[in-house]
Order: sequence, then structure tokens, then C-alpha cells
Amino acid sequence: MKRIFVINPKAGAGLGQRGLSRLESYFRGRGSSFDAVVSRSREDVVERTREALRAGAEQIVAVGGDGTVNAVVNGFFETGELVRPSACLAVAKAGSGSDYFRGLTNAARHDWRDIVLRPAVRPVDVARLESVQHAGANPLYFLNMATFGMSAEVVRRKASMSPLWPKSLRYLLPTVRGLFFARASRVRLTVDGTVFERDAVCIMVAKGTYSGGGMRFGSRVALDDGRFEVTLFGPMPAWKMLVKTPKLYSGELHNEPTIEKFIGARIQIDANPPLLAEVDGDVIGDAAVSMTVLPQVIPVCFPT
Repeated sequence: MKRIFVINPKAGAGLGQRGLSRLESYFRGRGSSFDAVVSRSREDVVERTREALRAGAEQIVAVGGDGTVNAVVNGFFETGELVRPSACLAVAKAGSGSDYFRGLTNAARHDWRDIVLRPAVRPVDVARLESVQHAGANPLYFLNMATFGMSAEVVRRKASMSPLWPKSLRYLLPTVRGLFFARASRVRLTVDGTVFERDAVCIMVAKGTYSGGGMRFGSRVALDDGRFEVTLFGPMPAWKMLVKTPKLYSGELHNEPTIEKFIGARIQIDANPPLLAEVDGDVIGDAAVSMTVLPQVIPVCFPT
């Protein structure tokens, strides 16, 4: 198998040259090649992934966090089509969150390197996100989660924190802070053509299971079932939101009066004032967007 590693050296606490050497030794010691691309930016990851696929790569290994995985997935596409439909994606557990990896393995302990070498390959869904205001602009693709409002602000603040903070606190501390400063917007949420108007401080659109370092928002959908799970948080006092924080990790949000769940394959979100948005850990702005599930389009490596 022609395998290319696309590496984000700044993921997590930073891989470094020593970490790269250990990875190379591990794979070469097991009879695998180790052809690696070390990224300089998100745009570099996207383009180098496309180049590798055009050159015949059969497996792309995204070595980084959820943002690296997202950039690699966008590199699988060019002008709306897969560059190499038969190529598979393998995901390393190498970021501060690694939430998509957690969903692939059902939160169990697996060595991602073993999955790369001996995968069970299955096609999974990809989400396509497009700007409502800018028709014809290049779409973004994501495997895991798009979030709006307070959650996107948490991602923005997390990005500015020192990597010396423990991984769990890099999500938890900005989340707790956000509870006290979140402001509601009037949202027009369209789910498979049905319109709902709500006041909301946060919206999670899940294709994967986990976000925010283990918070569970996609417990009612699967990676390959053609559906999103949408969680909408209405306004509530900060203390009440704080009390509910453990439920963000357990996913037990279904009976909360200020939290609503929706299931659908096509989602549109318009808000006034606009809600900041992020996709798989990258903040993308505050425009109205539409999201569509593309069912089972990318082969992904699961544990055997």
C-alpha cells in the first residue's frame, strides 16, 4: 500500500524532530514505508494531500488533531469531486482533543499506529458546508462537528492558551468562562425543509460523536447513517449551565427544557446577530451557512 503521512508538527504539545524519528522507526521497523509531509499551514495540508492522491497514494495518514484531519479531508476533494475515490483516510491520535479518533474507536483504547497498519476500512459520511450569502464559493468539508455561538468562542479562546495546560483543561476552562458571557441570538434553523425559530446561545451540528475533548453531542447518529444530530442550547442562567456541564460529557441532554435535539440530513442556520462558527476546531467566521450530508463517500480506517 502506498502510504503518505501528513503531519502537523504543532498538534497537541508538539511532535518535534525526536517524535518524528520515533514514528519513522516504528513504521519502518514493521516493514512499512514512511513517506511523510510536514505541514506549514492548513492550506499546505490541503494542497499536499491533493498532490499525494494525484500521485497515487492509497492511504493518507492525518497526524495531528481534529483540525489536521479536517484539512486532510478537504484535500480529498477538488472542485467538488474526490481526487482519488479508492484512497482511504487513517487518523492519528495526536492532538489536544482527537475527538474524531475517539468516535472511530468508541472511546476505547487503541494504538492508532496499529490501525494504520492493519485497518478495517469502511466508508463514512462527509458533511459539506456552504455559505448562504456567497453562492458558488468553495465549500468546506468536515467529518466531525460544526458549532456555532458560545462553542465557537470556546475554540477561539482555546487556540490562544498555552499548550502546557493539560488537554482537558484547555477545553473545560474556556467553556466555564463562556457560560458567564454567552449572549443569545435569534436563530432560524432549517432541518430538512422544516423551519424552527429559537433564541440560542450555542448550536452543535454533529456528524461524529464527540467534540471539545470528549463532550458527547452525536450519540444519536452514526458516522455512516447519512444524518446530523443538532443540539440547540437556549438561554439559561450561567449557574444552571454550569450545573449541566457533566451532562455535556455523558450526552444526557435529551430531557433538558432549554436544550433541543434535531435529526436531519440538510441543515441551514441563520442568526441575528450572527453566531461565530467553527468547523473541527477551526474558526471560520459568522456567515449564515447550509450543511448537507454526503453519505459514505470516504473510506476510513477503523480498528479491526
